[in-house]
Amino acid sequence: MRVMALALMLGCAAAWGQAYPSRPLRVILPVPAGGYYDTVTRIVSQRLAERLGQPVVVENRVGAGGVVGTVYAAGQPPDGYTLLFNGIGAMSIFPSLHAKLAYDPVRDFEPIILVSTVPNILVVHPSVPARSADELAALARSRPGEVSFASNGIGTTQHLAAEMFATAKGVKLNHIPFNGSAPAVTAMLGGQTMLLFGVASDVLPHVKAGKLRALAVASAKRMQALPEVPTTAEAGVPGVEIEIWLGAFAPKGTPREMLLRLNSEIYKVLDMPEVRERITQDGIGEVKGGTPEELASLLRSEIAKWARVVKASGARVD
Repeated sequence: MRVMALALMLGCAAAWGQAYPSRPLRVILPVPAGGYYDTVTRIVSQRLAERLGQPVVVENRVGAGGVVGTVYAAGQPPDGYTLLFNGIGAMSIFPSLHAKLAYDPVRDFEPIILVSTVPNILVVHPSVPARSADELAALARSRPGEVSFASNGIGTTQHLAAEMFATAKGVKLNHIPFNGSAPAVTAMLGGQTMLLFGVASDVLPHVKAGKLRALAVASAKRMQALPEVPTTAEAGVPGVEIEIWLGAFAPKGTPREMLLRLNSEIYKVLDMPEVRERITQDGIGEVKGGTPEELASLLRSEIAKWARVVKASGARVD
């Protein structure tokens, strides 16, 4: 499929020449600086600028968990000069979580390419007397509502993954939401909360340092960085697979030839050894790629998946 996309792009390029791009591009990122999304977006944008011969400026437009920046990007001209790097929360969970959302991920955006994924890891504080998912469930069953879990906020993957775990194991957990990943991880390190389905890039250093204990990786396969830690399916919690994904999008109506040019150039960036090494971070994340159609398919399936999870959890933001 990548070869086909490249061929189409080259055919289009012959027709419209080298006019695009003729000025700087903007990448709207609706999350704060410093996290996994921000790091990957800046790595890719820097190399993309070199390939396009134009500056690519990353703008962090934060607010409402990603809604502010996503709405802003949706309202920009579809001229190929504004991109949106966005992921699982705002693009696939929020449509079901929010009663009224000011954008539609499918209607308002053109998919370009899937950039990367990173799994969540079920971790507990070392003081928790559980060394497996089954032991954690048994503990929660013996103390209904007393076993607390941290999250980045209501409706985040950290929240919904824990709710999925609780449903699968038939236990009741106590949700303690925080305003972002950093305070949630800090609460875990301080023993204020007992478990967390944390993003691998946020919690792996603390697992390596012995400050948190990993019980399962919420992905289809084991992590290269934690080969001894089972997947959730292996740990007896099938179906609880939570991989954070980051994709590149453009406002709806952006010309097809521009989308294919961007797809091709970003794919070439992702194929650079130094870029792959920086994104994977010793086995934490995984570089992706593919066609715009493949990202569109992922988006539709993720929206459907999270609609079911949100409904089952009862989470809602009005």
